[in-house]
This record gives sequence, C-alpha cells and structure tokens, in this order.
Amino acid sequence: MLLGPAERADVLFDFSKHATQNIILYTDAPAPFPDGESSTDYFPGFNVKNNRVNGTTPPGFGPNTRVIMRFNVVPATGSDVPLTLNRNTNLASGNEPLLVPLGITTPPPGVRIRQLTLNEAFDSYGRLVQYLGTNDPVARRTFGRPYQDAATEVVKAGSIEVWEIANLTGDTHPIHFHLVNAQLISRQAFPVHSYDGTPRRTGPAIAAGPEERGWKETIRMNPGEVTTVIMKFDLPAVPFTVPSSPRTGGSEYVWHCHILEHEEHDMMRPLVVI
Repeated sequence: MLLGPAERADVLFDFSKHATQNIILYTDAPAPFPDGESSTDYFPGFNVKNNRVNGTTPPGFGPNTRVIMRFNVVPATGSDVPLTLNRNTNLASGNEPLLVPLGITTPPPGVRIRQLTLNEAFDSYGRLVQYLGTNDPVARRTFGRPYQDAATEVVKAGSIEVWEIANLTGDTHPIHFHLVNAQLISRQAFPVHSYDGTPRRTGPAIAAGPEERGWKETIRMNPGEVTTVIMKFDLPAVPFTVPSSPRTGGSEYVWHCHILEHEEHDMMRPLVVI
C-alpha cells in the first residue's frame, strides 16, 4: 500500500498467530519519493549485530528512515468479541455518494475546471523552495506563488469544482485540502519540460486504484502527472460558525503539501469560500 504523509488507511491485521513475536512495520519507499537519492536512505537492515529490532545508522547519517513502528505481540489474556467484518461487508454504508462513478476518468459536464500547478524554485538565499500556483505564469515559465500573494482559489459555497493539478516538480507531494474531502478522478502523464500553462497529455487517464477509491482529504500527486480531483465546497452547518477572513472577506481555509518542510516554505495557498 502506497501512502504519503497524512494519508490514512484502515488496515485489519490478525495478530492471533504471532504471540511472542515482534512485528515491524516499515517502509521500503525511497525518499524523496519516487526517485530518492540513495545517500539519504538510512535503513541499515534488520538484525544487525544480533539486534532483534533493527540496527542503528552510522554516526552522522541521521535516524533510521525505514522502520516506523514495532508491535510486541503477547499472548491473549482475555477473549475479544469477534469482528463481524468480512470481505463482503459493505463499508460504503453511511458515506456521502461519490460525485463521479468509480472508473470514470472524465469530469462531469457543466462543472467548473481549474488548472493548477505544483512548482519548485529558489528563494533569495538560494534554497530550494516549493510553491503552489495556477497555470498563469508569474514570470517566464514560472507558475508558483507564495502564500501571501492574493488568493486565486476563490470558490462559491455549495459549488462543485474539478481541479486539474499539474506536478512540475521532481517529487510526489501529498496535497491536503482543508474544509472539504476530495475524490480522485484520474492521473495522466505529461512532459514537464514543454509545459506552458496547458499540459500536453501523453498517455491515457488512469482511474483511481483500489486503495484510493472514495473520499480523501490528502491525495498523492506524482511528478510529471496531472492529478484530477473533484470537490464540493459546503461550509460547516450551524451550530458552527466560520468567521470572515480580514484578508479576503470570505471563509478562508488552505490547501497545501503535507510534507512539513514544503508546507512551511512555502507550498501553501489560501482556499476562500464566499
């Protein structure tokens, strides 16, 4: 299962046959994903020097980036109520209906489509910095906008929109939307080097895989792909109140990359609902 930071999945695991064992949850994804530099992979391997958990990395090479969690499984001391779930259980019961039928890779007719971008640039100190942006350049072949720029994603309350987000960077970014859940419609390849505001799509649109069907708040967006999502922008109902933003006058939220150093510098933009 491929998950980015802040993505969530419910997984059922039967520990009943593993008493007295240690089970390690680890990741085999390189970082940054998908084309990480091997020098940043600090996984030293399991059972190094008779260490039952995992070896430690050499001094100066940072923490082990592969091992996430260890479960120490002990014999059962009581009886749990058996789960009633099985492979035929309908887990969609109670969920809001999807806006696009599963497997359909084209946006529904009549819905507004926004073309947006994920970008890389350098700040005034020469450091690599990531931005979100529209498909309108702010300079020659530069589309990224800082957070403090005027809001460009201003939507009407109760409206449905499709966002086509072209990833112009070299990394996969887990993009998180505040306020709304999103449905992934498709991913489609395009050549980054020739992007001029409209992606020249080169392959078929790929529908959401089994692990991404349904509502999500964070969606992986891979380099060299246009990721198409659909959202309905309903504001919270009473008794909740959303104060108007002093900056925009609307109900202001954000959308951002959930990699910490990216969202802080400066891969976050306002999402304003009016």
